[in-house]
Amino acid sequence: MSGSQAVLELDRVEYSYRRNTALRGVSLQLKPGEVVAVTGASGCGKSTLLHCAAGILTPDAGTIQVDGQDVAALREEERARLRRTKVGIVLQFGQLVPDLPLIDNVALPLLLDGHERGEAHLSAMNWLEQVGIADDADAVPTELSGGQTQRAAVARALVTGPSVVLADEPTGSLDSQGGQELLDVLLQAARYRGAALLMVTHDNLVASSADREIRLRDGLIQHEVSL
Repeated sequence: MSGSQAVLELDRVEYSYRRNTALRGVSLQLKPGEVVAVTGASGCGKSTLLHCAAGILTPDAGTIQVDGQDVAALREEERARLRRTKVGIVLQFGQLVPDLPLIDNVALPLLLDGHERGEAHLSAMNWLEQVGIADDADAVPTELSGGQTQRAAVARALVTGPSVVLADEPTGSLDSQGGQELLDVLLQAARYRGAALLMVTHDNLVASSADREIRLRDGLIQHEVSL
């Protein structure tokens, strides 16, 4: 990875919620296949960092690039397409469409990008198998546990073969065994498929699986450690 170009780059990113400053000039880079864990106490800016990297939030200052594209310079529809094609996002609690079967939830980014339905469903079923819930493909999220919906959210994030995967507490709804299984899927997607993986976590085991740990405190990088 040492000779690879960064696929995700944040340069002096700042963000404030009214009078509360969440990020105070954060800079980091991820290369293809690299896994980085962001840790720190609640309220330190971890989720804000992830949402800025995804183009969900627009930073007050600094730049964010995904595959060389300046995210802040894109129109909203262009950002949405970037999230559908190059950025896989796993938010807390899954955030699936409640009245769609899991197979359609997972296939949704492909369908929105114009893929044929049969092809999209085939890819979705493949990922549902990899995260261990293929038997629930026809179920809707309200019929399933939080852990099952989180597995589906991971499948949805990976179905497009993204360059960058952003995960906010990806194992938070799972027991230790289920969490390890899902973490293995994410790590495989990064290390063997060449996606950069940025994970926000409170879980020391999740953090220890990364190549680097970045600890935030009060919106600043407190320290960075190679693992």
